[in-house]
Amino acid sequence: MLPTSSVLIKNVQRDKDERGEILSIVDEKIENVSIITCEKGSLRSNHYHHEDFHFMYVLEGEIDYFYQSIKSKITKYIKVKKNDTIFTPNKEIHATFFPILTKLIVSSKNPRDQVTYENDTVRVDFINYDNLNEMLVKYAKV
Repeated sequence: MLPTSSVLIKNVQRDKDERGEILSIVDEKIENVSIITCEKGSLRSNHYHHEDFHFMYVLEGEIDYFYQSIKSKITKYIKVKKNDTIFTPNKEIHATFFPILTKLIVSSKNPRDQVTYENDTVRVDFINYDNLNEMLVKYAKV
């Protein structure tokens, strides 16, 4: 059963020996895996999905992750660091700020072609450069 709110997901160490290790970051059926690079100081997301969900694994860098239910005005925050996996459910507004160069593996329920993505995505003005510093001070305790 998938969570109904954004949450850090525990990665599972499947195997480790002298050859290396296997770390499972997603154990759900998905239709797309993307590697996304986010430049220092960039804002992304500011949307929610009708049906899609995704897991974001941070290869390098970090994310200031803001989210709220589409039924609520209560903003929540998670600091996502290197080697963390965060799950984003459908019907939850989310915005991401990248204070440093960040590279992610994103695994999504739906295919990532433009038509499928646009039909499932609702853009909102949630976190922007006008309110970013205020939101970081309030939620990230910067």
